[in-house]
Order: sequence, then C-alpha cells, then structure tokens
Amino acid sequence: MMKKGLAVVLGVFMVFSMAACGDKDKKETTGTTAAVETVGTETTAAETVPGETDAGTAASGPEMPEYVSAFDLGDISEYVELGEYKGIQVKAQDLEVTDEEIEAEIKAQVESAVPSYEQVTEGTVAKGDVTNIDFVGRMDGEVFSSGSGEGFDLTIGSGQFIPGFEDGLIGKNIGDTVVLDLNFPEDYKPNPDFNGKAVEFTVTINYVQGKEIPNELNDEFVSKVTNGECKTVDEYREYMRKERENGKAADAKSNKVNEALEKIEADATFKKEAKELIQYYYDSQAYQVESMIAMYGIDMDSYLSTMGMTEEQYQEELQKYAEQNTRWQLLTRAIVEAENLDFSEEEFESKLEQLASDTGMTVDSLKSAYGEAMLRDILRQQEVQDFVLETVVEAPAE
Repeated sequence: MMKKGLAVVLGVFMVFSMAACGDKDKKETTGTTAAVETVGTETTAAETVPGETDAGTAASGPEMPEYVSAFDLGDISEYVELGEYKGIQVKAQDLEVTDEEIEAEIKAQVESAVPSYEQVTEGTVAKGDVTNIDFVGRMDGEVFSSGSGEGFDLTIGSGQFIPGFEDGLIGKNIGDTVVLDLNFPEDYKPNPDFNGKAVEFTVTINYVQGKEIPNELNDEFVSKVTNGECKTVDEYREYMRKERENGKAADAKSNKVNEALEKIEADATFKKEAKELIQYYYDSQAYQVESMIAMYGIDMDSYLSTMGMTEEQYQEELQKYAEQNTRWQLLTRAIVEAENLDFSEEEFESKLEQLASDTGMTVDSLKSAYGEAMLRDILRQQEVQDFVLETVVEAPAE
C-alpha cells in the first residue's frame, strides 16, 4: 500500500527529533531516527548488471567508531541536574482531517504516481527505445553473479550495459530471444575480475515501451497503486483518510515529545562536558556522511561543494550535532534513573523481540548489526519518550 519508505526505531542519531513515516505495516516510532531506513531491501541482479557503475562501498571507506553510552559514565549528577521534566505544558495538536485534505492528497498521489506505458509487442528494436528484457549472462558456460535480470527496462543507446549489448538488440524482433557473444572491457572498473573476459548473454525482448498512458483516478489506478488491496475509488478514499489520520496522530505525538524535551533540556543544568560521548557522536556522524558519499562514488570536496559548505562549516555542524545528541543522552540517563525506568534482562529481551517484529528483522540480526549496548539505549530512549508523553499537559487551543 503506497509504500513511503520504512523508517524504524533504530538509531541514536538525531534522537528525539523525527516524525517517522512508513508503509502500512510500520509500527509507530515517534521520536527516534532510523539507522536503517530500508530494512529488508535486497539488491536484485538487474540492479548490478554488467555495464552499470558500481558505487563505492563502506568497506573501502571509514570505520564505524565503537559505541559509547551515557550509561557508561560515572555519577550522572556530575554531568547534568534535571529541572522540571514532568507535567510539561505543550501546544494542543490539531487532529482534524478534512475532505479537502483528502482530495488534495489523492490528487497529488495521482500526479506523482509512476506513469504507465503502452507495451509494443510487434516490430523491431531501434536506438532510443526503452526495451523490457530478461537476460542471463554466462562465462565459461556458467551463470555468474550480477549477470542476470528479469523485466529490466533498458534504454537502447544509453551505454548502461557493456559495449555490444545494446547494439546487439537493434533491429531484432520484439518477442525474440537472441544470444550475444561479447567481451567485457579490458579495464572493467565495476569488477576487475571480469577484465577482457568472454561472456554470453541470452536476451529475451519482452516488449518496447510505447506511449504514456495518463494516470486517472479510477478503480484500475487504485488497484495498481495499492497492489489490489483497494478495489474501488471509495475504498481508496477511506484508506487515504485513515492514513492521514494516522499521520496526523504520529506527527502530533512527535511534536509533543519534541516540544517537551526541548523545554526539559532548557530547564536542565549541564555541569560537565561528557567529552568521550561528544567525540563518539562527532565520529559516528562523520562516518555516516563519509560512508554515504563513498557509496555514491563522490569525494568530500564535491559533497561539501554540493552542500554549499566549507570544511570548517562542516566540522562546526558535526560539533553542534555531537553536543546536542550528548545533551539528550545525558537527559535520557538522568530521567531513567530518576524515575526507575530501566528494565531487567528479561524485559530487555522481550522489548527486543517487539523491536525486531516492528523492523522486520530478527533479534540476532539486530544484535549483530547494532550491539546490545546501543539497542538497550534505544529502548531506554523510548521509555523516556513514553514517560514524557504520559505526563505532558496540553495547553488549551487558542
């Protein structure tokens, strides 16, 4: 149903500052950011076909710093003294969903939906055609990794595949299966192991993309965009209303948490710098940025230029980020201890099972990916948020 991206409860970065969005199966995760935004996403063969540019990987980039917890510090009272943290007054939130909002949202969905195209099943392939193909690549008679795909849309002449692949389809009949005997380039950067090797591709030409079919709000459109879960326009409107109501409720919850936590922070007294914690957050955010730009194959200078930042400004932002997150982590520990919100090992495992269910992962994969210390802190943060929400007082609507 209208998948918007899976933002899950994992992550210590920018804690307490997110209004999460997600697909219909995502549980409410107000207040914590996503260390993983696409849990369970797999790369298909068609996404790494020969001729595509492989991006850099985290393995060739920076290393993730070892996790540091505020709960590893000594006496928390040496670092922070809580002020008011219960019964914080927050703004009342508007939860009304109007018919006008629903219609505007539906209109936006129709306009932004992936267009459909006629499928041309007769004739021959020409340069510039968007051609839907299935293909299987073999070296020395064996199918090789990343050399196969199904239902792949290839623009002929785009240079997306290795030399000879696309040209070899020009003039071929739609519906035919052809065999292309080719060689990888001598300097094949995506995979040097393939340099100069002979390869055979068996390619089935399914169809050529024809004229665009404009999207219209009708039962057919609704069934397509909801994968058949909504059959009619009326069902779709009701679904969109529920989505909007759920979204407003999640936003309201997030807004209340964030407003309350900002006031709790403002009323607290921070006595001593937690330098080790600040350094961790600085290094971890730098790691996230450097890993991201490495994945896209760009260097730091290009990234900073795109962001309109100097190296000094970038470092200043990292420092602000690190100090802010450190303050929030200190407050988390202080409130956990003041209200006895920590949990036993048994409770921890139970909460992990729920978190695993929410994120589509297993408990073991969570522990392997994040470590028990980070996961314990994530769950402590959620306990604090829940406590704050239970105690806030909404100001009367003006």
